[in-house]
Amino acid sequence: MIAGNFFPSDYKTFPFKQGDLLLSQGEDGKLSVSKVLTIDAIEVGRGEAIYMGGKDIVATEDDYLLIIGCAYGEYEFDTAEEAQAAALDGSWTVRIGHAPNRSPGAAAGQSLIGHEPVHESELEGYHLWKEAFDAGEAGVF
Repeated sequence: MIAGNFFPSDYKTFPFKQGDLLLSQGEDGKLSVSKVLTIDAIEVGRGEAIYMGGKDIVATEDDYLLIIGCAYGEYEFDTAEEAQAAALDGSWTVRIGHAPNRSPGAAAGQSLIGHEPVHESELEGYHLWKEAFDAGEAGVF
């Protein structure tokens, strides 16, 4: 793995692991469940571009960053206990099946509430994104 200084250090760490179930709170106070589907270490060589945050970022040196793929749920719970029970029994509502994000954005405002293995059936959106990303046709939030 190439380790340079182009990307900030917080782009190279993530406090959660694949399969972690996370809790976040919306502006209206409702709570949502999310699930970490994938954690990819992506190398970006000097002079290569990555589409990130709505613009092409050209690396000035060889480096890498983590791209976190998460499924995000509806803000549908009133209490953390409700959300955790739904996370653990799989009854939460998935709003976005896969969204690729830089690690700071994926971790912001999230708390660990459980863990379950990631199933292949949950990765359809990830596979579509990864194919487009590898072809230079998709980016990262």
